[in-house]
Amino acid sequence: MAEITGVFQFFHMIFSQSNMRRPAILVSIILFLFVGIFVLTIRFDIEGDFEGIYLLQGANGKLLEIKDDVLLGEYDRVIVKKDLPWLHSLFDNEPAHNRNEPHIKLSWNRNAGHGFIYNRSPDGTRFVICLSRFQDSEGKAPRGIFIGGGLPYSRYEESTVQLNETGVAFYNGARWFHIWCNANEAIAGGSSPEKMVFPSSWEFLGSKIHYDTSKKVMLQSSHRVLLDGVPFQIDRFLIYRAGDQYFVLANRFKNLSEKPAAYFFVYGDEPWVGDYGSSGGNVGWVQDRQYYYEALIDPYKYSFAGMFDRGNPIVLGEKGPYSGMANFIEWVGDIKPDLVYFSNKEGKVNDESARVPLSSRDNRVMFLQWGPRLLAPQQTETNVMAIGMASKGATGAQPVKPDIRIDWADMHYIMTNQ
Repeated sequence: MAEITGVFQFFHMIFSQSNMRRPAILVSIILFLFVGIFVLTIRFDIEGDFEGIYLLQGANGKLLEIKDDVLLGEYDRVIVKKDLPWLHSLFDNEPAHNRNEPHIKLSWNRNAGHGFIYNRSPDGTRFVICLSRFQDSEGKAPRGIFIGGGLPYSRYEESTVQLNETGVAFYNGARWFHIWCNANEAIAGGSSPEKMVFPSSWEFLGSKIHYDTSKKVMLQSSHRVLLDGVPFQIDRFLIYRAGDQYFVLANRFKNLSEKPAAYFFVYGDEPWVGDYGSSGGNVGWVQDRQYYYEALIDPYKYSFAGMFDRGNPIVLGEKGPYSGMANFIEWVGDIKPDLVYFSNKEGKVNDESARVPLSSRDNRVMFLQWGPRLLAPQQTETNVMAIGMASKGATGAQPVKPDIRIDWADMHYIMTNQ
């Protein structure tokens, strides 16, 4: 209401001027209205990505939006696009590398908190990790080290979006396979687990690049959330080494208050292993068996779990061919998840004895949950996961999880450098 009153006051002031100035006043009014309409109907979202110029259908009350990059979830709003690969190449230098060895290319926007890691190997295979390059179900984009999203338009061959090459993806020399989708994760207070705070609502404090060479990348993003009225800081670290088909993700939680406080943390995904958009064929797996039904996994008996695109033999009408691809999450160190499960729906699971088949066409999920975890005032603790892709075993056999290499010097830095 105050804005409307201000506009009327502006026009009253204009028309109270002498008739001699009326033509100039009319021009001023027209310009004022034009600028006002322009500001009210068009949103500019320029974050320094330099990928191109993109005109999108507007959202949140805006008629149009102008951006220099497009995220997964926004592709269908693009009206006109002009990729500018020569422009982003000015700001996007590739580290020196040996062509006969695997090498990494990092693209990371520190201020916006998004980017991707691209690994090429001499055998023609590729491995890509996209970070915070998506909009969530609330239409908001997280900032920081959150798995998910697609490459910029101009990074795809012929600028055609390939949905299998989103999230975490693998190219075998012939085609792309989808390995992980946008991660579904949240944090909540120990007294209110139902009040989940999703990454796009975490306060983004900034990001850092600790390593950026052709052999190793180490990123950090920092965040703050309020849980049950208590402030927590979350520092996330991602480590990736050239040639690996997995990365290490560490989450460091700190109670910033002067009283004890607890938190829950949930990490999971409906990964659509094999092909983007479909859970068909995905079953659970651990070291010594496969899961065709919803089930709880003992995090002390097993150290990892994953999903395997091999077909569920107890689901009627489920037919191949299946890719045979598999993924995994391994929990590393002493802070193990309190709950690990396979299910058809996030947050709900039946014991395997209930014989509920993993049958959802698009939502067979795997989730890990920590908590409630009680932290003393100013106390810090860190959970560590290795997340990636397993190799194919013999026909019909278990996938083969890679041996995880942990650089304990990196872990010491993560756990002690505040």
